[in-house]
Amino acid sequence: MMSLDEQPSVLLAEELPLVGMDLSDTLEQAGYRVLGPASTATEALSLLEQERPTLAVIGLAVRDELCTALVHALRQRGVAFLVHSGYRQDDLLADAFRDVPWIIKPAPPEDVVSVLDELSLTAAAAPVRLAEPSGVRANPLVRKLERFAPLSDVDRAVLEQICANPRIVPPQTDLVREGDRPDGVFVVLSGFACRHKLRASGARQINAYLLPGDLCDLDVALLDEMDHTITTLSTCTVVRLAPELIADLLTHHPQIARALRKNTLVDEATLREWLMNVGRRSSVERMAHLFCELLLRFRAVGLAPEDSYPLPLTQADLADTTGITSVHVSRSLKELRQGGLIELQGGRLKILDYARLRALAEFRANYLHLGDRAAA
Repeated sequence: MMSLDEQPSVLLAEELPLVGMDLSDTLEQAGYRVLGPASTATEALSLLEQERPTLAVIGLAVRDELCTALVHALRQRGVAFLVHSGYRQDDLLADAFRDVPWIIKPAPPEDVVSVLDELSLTAAAAPVRLAEPSGVRANPLVRKLERFAPLSDVDRAVLEQICANPRIVPPQTDLVREGDRPDGVFVVLSGFACRHKLRASGARQINAYLLPGDLCDLDVALLDEMDHTITTLSTCTVVRLAPELIADLLTHHPQIARALRKNTLVDEATLREWLMNVGRRSSVERMAHLFCELLLRFRAVGLAPEDSYPLPLTQADLADTTGITSVHVSRSLKELRQGGLIELQGGRLKILDYARLRALAEFRANYLHLGDRAAA
C-alpha cells in the first residue's frame, strides 16, 4: 500500500462546497491526497504556505484578483494546475490563465481526475525528456516527419524545442471553430482529436482524425476564417505554433518544409480515401478500413504495440465518422468481433488478424505514403 508521503497531493480550491466535497472524494478514490478543499483563494494560499502540493485544481472565480495571486504563487513553486470553472477560457482572462488545462462546470468529477492524471504524467515526464540521449526520439511529430524526409540533428532539435511547452486540453473542447479567424497551427502530441462540420440540426460529419504527431492545417494562416471545427475527442496534449513560426520553419529548414508539405499531401489523400469509404463501402467494410488505417498511423509514430492502439471513441463518434447510424456501428463491431478480427476493450482496439481485416476492407496503404516499414 502506498504511504501518505508517496501519494501525489492535490491542492483543491473550490468555491462550491458540494462540488468540492464530491471532487475531493473522487480524487481520494483515485489515489490522490487532497489539501482542502479550500472555498476561497485566501484559504488556498494559506494551505500553499504550509505544504507544496504536487498538483492543483482551481474552481474559484478566475476573474478575482486573489485567484490570480494564487495562480502566481503556484507558478512560482512550479506546481502544475488545471482550472475547473463556470467561465469559458477566453481573451478576457489574465495572462496567468493562458495555456492552462480548462474544464467547464458542471463536469463529472471523473473528467477532472482524468485531466489531472494526464497533467501529472506530463509534469513528471518533463525533466526526463530533457535528460534523454540524442538518439532517443519519442516525440511523435519528429517520428512522423522522419517518414517523409531525412531530418538532421538540428532539425530534430528545432522540432523538440517547438513542442517543449504543450498544454493539456480536456475532451470535447473546440481548439478552433468554424468561422474563427485562424491564429496558428495546432500539433497533437497525445490523444485523439478530429476535424468536423456541423449542420444547423446539430448533425456532425467527422472528416479527419488527428492523432499524435498530426498537425492541423499547415497553411491555415492564408485563410480569413476557418471553414471547419477542430475538437478534442479525448484528453489531448497540444502545442500551438504561431504563423510566423511556421513561416520560419518553411523558410530556414528545407527538410522540415519538405516533410510538412508531404504531410499536407497525405492529409488530402486520406480525405479522398475517407470519401471513398463513405460513398462506396458497406458498413462493416468502412469500419474495417478505418481500423486498418489507424493501426498504420499509430504504428508510424511507435504507438501500436502488438497491433493494439487507443480508441477512446464512442459509437456516436464512429457513426459520425463513417456516415452510418450508431445501430449500424454496433452491428459492424459485433460482426468484426465474432469474426475474430478485432478485440475492443477498455478504450483500446486490438487487431487479431490484420491480413483478413485488410482483405475485408480492400485496404491499400499507398495513400498514407508511410513506406514499407509501417505498411508491412
